[in-house]
Amino acid sequence: MKQLSVKELNIEHLPAVMALQEKIIAGLHADEKHFILKRSVNDFMTALSSENTHMLGVFDGENLVAQSIFSFPRGGQKRDMPEFAGDIDNDKLVVYKAVLVDKDYRGRGLMTHMLDFIEHKARQAGKTTSIIQIAIDNPASWMSAMKHGMSIHKVDYDPDDHAKVLYLQKDFGKSVQTPLYTMGKDAFAMYVGKDIHKEIPALFHKMQYRIAQGYYGVGIDKQSHRMIWVKKHSGLVPMLQKVAHKAYNSVGR
Repeated sequence: MKQLSVKELNIEHLPAVMALQEKIIAGLHADEKHFILKRSVNDFMTALSSENTHMLGVFDGENLVAQSIFSFPRGGQKRDMPEFAGDIDNDKLVVYKAVLVDKDYRGRGLMTHMLDFIEHKARQAGKTTSIIQIAIDNPASWMSAMKHGMSIHKVDYDPDDHAKVLYLQKDFGKSVQTPLYTMGKDAFAMYVGKDIHKEIPALFHKMQYRIAQGYYGVGIDKQSHRMIWVKKHSGLVPMLQKVAHKAYNSVGR
């Protein structure tokens, strides 16, 4: 394996983009197929040539091993996920639309690496908030998004295909605060099980309940198999994200 590199994609990368999608979909189990929206050649051509939609790739030498689509919506444009974060102006948003990683390269933090790269570009473009929608049946992806600093803000059914999904958001401008705290009315840890896949049906409803009670899901402590939830507007979100990320990283991916 050569050194991995990250760069923006253009129309010349279309054959590699299509080949990576086909390889990834072919390697999925039947019950995983809904994780990925299979995109047409025209879909990718639009992403690769649009002014506001972009693609990022991770290369092992000349071989494309991961790719991501993201958009910088403007003004009153119609955007992805209009059912989420509708109170935030388009000019302030970056929307993560799709992240695909070659199965041979999973577990190496490539999704987090791409999101970090995109966030840097988003900040330079004056964006303040990132959002993403991920199937709850795909915990590897939403845990990676949480590792990136995103919080679960909404748990619902996708309005188009009715799949169970999580909506995550990250506000770039949040300052890190360090008040003393105890797990109580403003924060608590929810057990997610040693095998999170088995717990997902129950977790969906538990998460919905906590969101309705006014909490964010801010991080995963992999060592204790718990998700950390924080009361909205408590001032603890940035700090507990750091706590959760430290616990997440201490035991590896």
